[in-house]
Amino acid sequence: PKDLLMRCCELLAEGLSHPALFNDEVITRGLRNYGLPPEEACLYVHSTCVEITPISSSAVWVASPYINLVEILLDLMGVENGSTVDFENYEDLIRAYRHKLGEKIRQEVINQNRIQKERYYHGGDPLVSCFVNDCLSKGRDVDQGGARYNWIMPSFVGLANLVDSLMTLKKMVFEEKKISMEEMARVLANDYQEREDLRQEILNRIPKYGNDEDEVDKIAEEVTGWILEEIKKYRTYRGDRFIPSLFCWIMHEQMGSMTPASPDGRKKGFPLGDGSGPAQGREKNGPTASILSSTKWDHSPFIGGIAVNMKFEAKWLKGESLEKMLNLIRTFMERGGFEIQINVINGDTLIKARENPEQYRDLMVRIGGYSDYFIYLSPAMQEEIIMRTQHVI
Repeated sequence: PKDLLMRCCELLAEGLSHPALFNDEVITRGLRNYGLPPEEACLYVHSTCVEITPISSSAVWVASPYINLVEILLDLMGVENGSTVDFENYEDLIRAYRHKLGEKIRQEVINQNRIQKERYYHGGDPLVSCFVNDCLSKGRDVDQGGARYNWIMPSFVGLANLVDSLMTLKKMVFEEKKISMEEMARVLANDYQEREDLRQEILNRIPKYGNDEDEVDKIAEEVTGWILEEIKKYRTYRGDRFIPSLFCWIMHEQMGSMTPASPDGRKKGFPLGDGSGPAQGREKNGPTASILSSTKWDHSPFIGGIAVNMKFEAKWLKGESLEKMLNLIRTFMERGGFEIQINVINGDTLIKARENPEQYRDLMVRIGGYSDYFIYLSPAMQEEIIMRTQHVI
């Protein structure tokens, strides 16, 4: 209802980190597509952040494991080992990436199933099992497949960075031939040292996910399709599904800290994109364009969780601007968006908090599915939050 949604906007405009806004229609459709009957598809909880699990019937493993989409591309390019492959065209690169993505998913499926097998024989949670549907009727513990639903939900991190990286390689290596794949790999291995000119060209000229440009947004649609196609091949040790997610919690910072520079202009060690929206600071065409890009692919199969973050300038968010924010949220939901979370804060406040943390102990921000105190975040995570595009409406 509009009055309730407006109250949500008013609370967010005050700088509160909640509520996060979930799309019940998309989530229930996704649950029904994964086999839940209508009377159960409406009974779910968003777990700890955005991971959807059926209430009282779940032995679901959420975020198991996190998979770095950018690292797969850098390995393919030989950035760290120096063994660069000279692809004939962009289509060859895509085929090779899809194959390597499939190998990575298969490897992680084997790892997760080995853990489930170990828990089958050496785990056990009898008290919990008494309260989870079907365990008592089956006479099985949750670790032995007693629960009604036993999904494993791997989360794929760095979607926006991968999309922007593929777009960069498509344009600069294959279409314009401004740089070879081998030279690009060397530049990335050296963290763009002495090639800041190239990095700035990538950041400012090559189209980026989040600006309602179909050519680059199409890559996001393709990548999410590859993930779904690969993951549906497998079953868990308990005989249930693997279901994907596209959120990061704090893993975009942790994985980014160990990931070399990437073709999208991101430097070595910097956090990956914070969820499934655009990477930090790359929305140049406003919040509407950002929402349009983020909803051009189907969110409903990603029941493991999706987080789209947006940041707004606090001092402008009043009166008619609140109505505009409400309309943006409605547009996101009507286009099939899974979940959107909003930070409303002035950028200079974040900078002051970083410089004078003692004065900002109560400053809360949304991260990648959860909220945290800004001053206790790592320096890299603080910089990542500051760099997120700050919209004015």
